[in-house]
Amino acid sequence: MPKMPKKASPRIQSVSLKRSSEGQLLLLWGATEKEIPSPPEKGAVLTPQDSKYWYDTEYAGWNIEKINIPDSPRDGASGKELIYLQPGDDHPYMQQYAATIEERCADAGLKLRILNSKWDEKLFDDNVNMAISMKPDMILLNPEHQKQSSSWYKRINEADIPVIGGNFLAENEGHKYLLAWTGPDDWGQSRLLAKTMADQMNHKGGYAIIQHHKGNSSYFARTWGPITELNKYTPDLIHLDSRIGMIPSEAAAIVEEWIDTHGDGLNGIFSADDGEVMQAISEVLKKRDREDICCVAAGSSRMGLEHIMQDRLYANSFQSPEIDAETAIQTIIDWFEGLTVEPIRYLPKYIVTKEDASEFMYKRFQVSSLNMEHLYNSIREYKWRACYNFFGDLYEKILTRRVIPIGMFQGICLEILTGMIVIMQEDGLSVEENLGSYSSLAKHLTEDQEITSVLEWLNDLAQQVIASKLSKINKKTHIQEIVDFIDKNYSTPMSLKSLSYDFSISQAYLGQIFRKETGLKFNDYINDKRIEEAKKLFRGENIVINKVALQLGYTDPAYFYKLFKKRTGMSAMEYIQKQSD
Repeated sequence: MPKMPKKASPRIQSVSLKRSSEGQLLLLWGATEKEIPSPPEKGAVLTPQDSKYWYDTEYAGWNIEKINIPDSPRDGASGKELIYLQPGDDHPYMQQYAATIEERCADAGLKLRILNSKWDEKLFDDNVNMAISMKPDMILLNPEHQKQSSSWYKRINEADIPVIGGNFLAENEGHKYLLAWTGPDDWGQSRLLAKTMADQMNHKGGYAIIQHHKGNSSYFARTWGPITELNKYTPDLIHLDSRIGMIPSEAAAIVEEWIDTHGDGLNGIFSADDGEVMQAISEVLKKRDREDICCVAAGSSRMGLEHIMQDRLYANSFQSPEIDAETAIQTIIDWFEGLTVEPIRYLPKYIVTKEDASEFMYKRFQVSSLNMEHLYNSIREYKWRACYNFFGDLYEKILTRRVIPIGMFQGICLEILTGMIVIMQEDGLSVEENLGSYSSLAKHLTEDQEITSVLEWLNDLAQQVIASKLSKINKKTHIQEIVDFIDKNYSTPMSLKSLSYDFSISQAYLGQIFRKETGLKFNDYINDKRIEEAKKLFRGENIVINKVALQLGYTDPAYFYKLFKKRTGMSAMEYIQKQSD
């Protein structure tokens, strides 16, 4: 199989443009590598105030040996059954996380079932058993109870069901059994947030922590992340107290007590929640005339951003339930497609302050200059790879920003679309016959708010313009090159998705033009090729059917047996016996 050129743009699959349920305009601009320090020396005596005491908790899943991890079927996510084991559904973050999972599964054709545990550990355990008994194609597990999660992951793994962890971090042991884990870098962003608070406090005074519910990964990350970081960063800052306060009324009572107990010695509060809990804290501080206390909080809800804009909160950590859920589902889709899946996919870390809170409320955006003429000349000169690179560059420029108004993005795309129409008209080609009606083009552009989808669509249009121009002068088109490649390499494992990556074209568009060119769907075409080759091989001597299946690109011999009988009307063994008669 020839080595195909690499994609020009970064392979970040979960990038999208969305308005969240709270009205924020969200854009995932790419995950960064997490720096992993060396582990503590064996036998080292450590206290909880030392960051390396928490090494296996913070860096869970890194460089761990996996157990019984299945190979991808490489046949796509559509039609697969997914069970999402949900910890609870009465928190806004979890509600939006689940809603986004439902949306993405519907888009991908995944058959989703959600089992809600209502924050009950025993019910979660029962739901794990129920999920295993249902034998789905994949389980997504979001465990509130970190320590218990290892046994859940292990049971699923031993049942030979692929499992991915999401949102709440598993303990280190549990990562042995996971295909992958996706979610926020809670420890990393808590450390950044704590340092931001310390800087604002001028590294003086005392601080206290409103903690998350005990036992989950956020409890540890948002308690011991700040404490251990500040012990290193600013040792003179005094940790006064830490209390669980995820119920607003309880948080308010705790802050009242802190003010009474510590007086002017309380100078900073780190809250595990920036929404209603932070609202309760700010009301107490206003009532007690202690708005001088520097407050920071985990999360980036609209309420939290408003707190920042109104000087009730100094900073929060950007974390979106939509992006969190989309990353998990895209990881699942990638695995079913046979793409490389990293063992850990973090959400990006970013601390929001008043300086840029308005940007997260979608008030401004600017994309650096684009060389539109380069794109247009590439189309005129039939350079399909250069066209793809243009959209890769545009993609990267968008990723450098945090938010973008839909109108601005659509304006850029409309300019590109108009230029392609002009090129078609230069050659006397019909826009309607080759690209579709003007109204359908405009409708697609205005209704689609997914950045990756729109850029793929525009790239597909550019490829179609090139194909139309080549057909006019009787030269081989892009799709004809792809068909030639398949004809020479059909015995190599491949899918429509992998070919779309290799040839820089979207899967949906490739499927359409492939069927138009060959008269067959991709799977039918390649299976016909392979079955015909199998018939030739079966006419030889000392035939081993399993080896023939593998030789022809089928990783599952049972699937080959079934397909052969369906296509020929007889089993492989019957066919071989018939040839020998």
